[in-house]
Parts: sequence; C-alpha cells; structure tokens
Amino acid sequence: MNIILANHTHTALLAGLNKRLIEDEGHPNPMTIPQLAERMADWLQGEYYAYLVDVDEEIAAYCLYRDDETHYYLRQLYIDRPYRRQGIATHLLDWMYANIWIDKRVRLDVLANNNTAIAFYEHYGFKTCCLQMEK
Repeated sequence: MNIILANHTHTALLAGLNKRLIEDEGHPNPMTIPQLAERMADWLQGEYYAYLVDVDEEIAAYCLYRDDETHYYLRQLYIDRPYRRQGIATHLLDWMYANIWIDKRVRLDVLANNNTAIAFYEHYGFKTCCLQMEK
C-alpha cells in the first residue's frame, strides 16, 4: 500500500471516485463526472491537496483536504467499494497524521444520515463539535 500526492493527471480518476462517494453517501449533489473533474482540477490548482492510496497498482482510496490556517479541513475521504473493511481508511488517516497533519486540529463534515462514516470517525477519535441544519 502506497500513499501518493495527487496532481492534475489524477483529475479524471478523482472525479470518478468523487461520483461514487456522492452516490454512496446519498448526497444530493447532481454534478456529472465532467463537472466533478472540472471542480477537482480547480481545487487541486487552488487550495486543496489530495492523497491517493495505491493498492497493487490500483487506486483504492483518496482524501482531499485544505489548510485553513487554524486547522486542516478534510473535505472528502473515500474508500472505493472493493477495498472497504480492509483498514485502508485508518491507514490513510494514520499516515496523514504522522506526515501532514502534524501541527493542527482536523475538522470534517459528515452527512447526518451517513451512520457508517459517523461510526468510523467516532471510533477514530473525532468528536461532534457542531451540528449544521438545513431546510
């Protein structure tokens, strides 16, 4: 398992993974893969960084974050369907904390109905600090 920094050549790959993330978490985002690729390219050219997890020369997961000066904001963490329940998310977060997120807190958002993600993050040590609501 290797962790690599994504660049502009990974935009289409990240867009496909992002689309599956949107589907799996039941997010109402209607963007198409080309739209997601354009957004991902803008993010990577701007303030975001993405790290990919390579398992046997296949990309199994990614995380996308930015440095918000007072904390790191983890926007997306996704483990592709065939690779779940193998410890990849824990390995990726452990690596990020050991190598990147060494000096600040990390914040993230989770959809309220995504019980699997909530349970994972709570098990990893994240605590609820804000409840956002919408109508």
